[in-house]
Order: sequence, then C-alpha cells, then structure tokens
Amino acid sequence: MQYQVTRGEKGKIEVKVGVTKAEFEGTYNLTLNKYRNDVKIAGFRPGKAPDDVVESHVGLAKILNESASTLISKHLGDIFKKEDFVPIDSPNVAVESLSKDSPFSFTSTFTLKPKVVLGDWKKIKIKKVKAKEITDADVNNSIKNIFEAWEKDKLKVKSHFSQENSLKASKLKVEEGEEPETRNQKPETKYIYDAHGNKVFFEEKKEPDTPGVGSGRQQGNTPGVSKEPNDNFAKAIGARDLGHLREIVKKDLETLVADQVEAKLEEEIFAKLLEMCQIEVPDILIDDELNRILIRLNSQLERQKKTLEDYLKEQNTTLDALKAKWRPQAEKNVRISLIMDNIGKSEKVMVSKEELEATLKNVKSDNLSNEQKADLEAYVAVSIFQAKTLDLVKKTVSS
Repeated sequence: MQYQVTRGEKGKIEVKVGVTKAEFEGTYNLTLNKYRNDVKIAGFRPGKAPDDVVESHVGLAKILNESASTLISKHLGDIFKKEDFVPIDSPNVAVESLSKDSPFSFTSTFTLKPKVVLGDWKKIKIKKVKAKEITDADVNNSIKNIFEAWEKDKLKVKSHFSQENSLKASKLKVEEGEEPETRNQKPETKYIYDAHGNKVFFEEKKEPDTPGVGSGRQQGNTPGVSKEPNDNFAKAIGARDLGHLREIVKKDLETLVADQVEAKLEEEIFAKLLEMCQIEVPDILIDDELNRILIRLNSQLERQKKTLEDYLKEQNTTLDALKAKWRPQAEKNVRISLIMDNIGKSEKVMVSKEELEATLKNVKSDNLSNEQKADLEAYVAVSIFQAKTLDLVKKTVSS
C-alpha cells in the first residue's frame, strides 16, 4: 500500500491510497471463497462451485465492493494509527478505480480533532469576589415587588431557570451574557424569585387614566384589600406565612448572588484560558454547536407555545442571519469545551461508576432503547467530567 496525505485548513485531511494488484486479488479471492462456502448453488456441493459460477450467483459487483470495503477499513485504520489521526467525523471515501485483476485506489477525506496548544494555565491567578450580603432591605424590596405584581394581578411567568452546573450553563449561551429565554424580554422587564424558588418575570401594564377610576396603587386603598404584604399574601403564593416567605426569598437571593459570583469567576477564567490557548477550530464543530443552540431555542419556544417561525418574525430576521449572529459565541463555546477537555485529560480527571449511577438514578430511562441509554450514559459522563474539571480549575487559579 502507498498513500499520500494532503493537509488543508482547519484540520481537513485528504488521503489518497493505492493498493497493488496482488493485494487486491488476495482480498478478492478471500471474499469469493467466503461466498463459495456460504451460499447454496444448485448442482454443486458446498465450497465446490467454480469462480465464474459463484460470481454469477452472488454478483461480481457485490464481491468487488465487499473486497474494497475490507481493504478501505484495513488501510485507513493503519494510516490513522501511523499518522496519529483522530477524525471528528466519518471519513468520506471515493473509489477511483475498482475492477477484477487490477490495482485498487481510493481517496478519503475527513476532519481531524483540533490540537489544543495550552500554556501553563496553573499560573493564572484570579481574585474571587466576595458575594454581596443580602440585607433586610433587599428582602423587603423583593417581597414588595412580588406583592405589587400579585396585588394588581399582573404577574406573568415567563420562564423557569433550573440550576445547572456552571460549565454546562456557560455552554448554553447563545450570545455573550445573554440566554435564549431572556432575548425576547424588554429591557425594563424585571424578575424576582417566588416562594417556590422559581425565577418569575413580570411586566407592569400601564393602564389608561379613566375619570373616576384610580390607578393600580390607588386601588390598593380599597377597603378589604391589604396595602402591605401579609400572611394571607404569603400563603397565596405558596409560603406558610410572611416570616416563612422572608426566609425563602432571602435564601433565593443569596443563591442568586452566589451564582453571579461563580459565573463572573468562570467568565474571567475562560477569558484567560482563551487568551493563552491556540486552537484552529474546524467549521464542523462550530456548525454542530450552532445546531445544539437551535435545538435548545426550539425547546424553549415550545414551552412558550411558540414556533421558530414566530420567533424569527418577532426578531425581524432569518435563520441564516440568526446563525451568523450566534456564530462567534458558538466558536467560543467550542474553544472552551476543547480547552477544558484538554485540561481534564491532562489532569487525569475521572468519572467513577458510582458518580454516573448516582446521576442516572434521577433520570427516567424506562422508555429508552439500549442505544439511547448508551447515548444518555455517555452524555451524563461527559457532563460530570466537565463539571469536575471546571471545579478543579477554579480551585487551582482562584483565591
């Protein structure tokens, strides 16, 4: 076998392979003999039919193609091992010549996993900002916001953000500092945390002044309607009483502030890592990340009972324009993922069987096929690996 490697941009590889006539004949004869022994041909004992009869019965093209497939798999495997190639996509193969009693040649193209050239990341030092202390005034203001919206019956739940590990959350970004859920919100939109720990968005509707009808705030003075938050209000939104609501709101605000501190630390770490790292990111990885972002957006729109077409009309844009806008963030996400993968492997971060099983216990998988369960396990293992790697980096570089 002889082969020639041509390297293109962003990890693209083309390999031209030539197989001698003798090697192809040997593989062809092995394939022919397999069919000779396996198939039943009228008038001949098993394994005794002549070559031309087997070729006619099985089909010459089928035998040629199977012989070629065997040689392609063998030689690409040898080349990948010798050249240390790790493709990130399935090799595309084009057969250039294929006939009996002749040499055989083919060309394979694929994209290599990008190499990460990372400096001494352990020298990075970042001062972690202390989380702001939540005061009684903060709690009072939050409860006041909830109460005023509840009192006016203008509370609109826009979205519920579940807690996720920080690396995963950073990878979900569509634009820097922006999530798909908040993209449709007006700048003046506010949110608070309700008694169940859900993030709640609300809008204050401006009602027209009508002679003889007071504003929402004036309506709060109507007899029988409380002007201040009380136990009945707290119970109405899920707390035991006002004191319990204060405890929950304070805890939610503390969690929010702590998450903001962690997010800021992670962004600073990622910025430093991106500065010191050299990676040539293949387009295929960026396109994959764009597709994942689009899938997440579609899921969020479905929960809001909207379609992608609705979203595009609201934004006055097209899908291509949207992807172009997202592309820089998608590339950043890929770079961060590759860097963290490189660090995790170099630091020998491992995911134990116990960690994997503990996480999978909380996932319903009864209706999944074996292949889907395997994919789920792989996804969960990667998520745990990423979270542990990020935790290791944060502990190493922050003070």
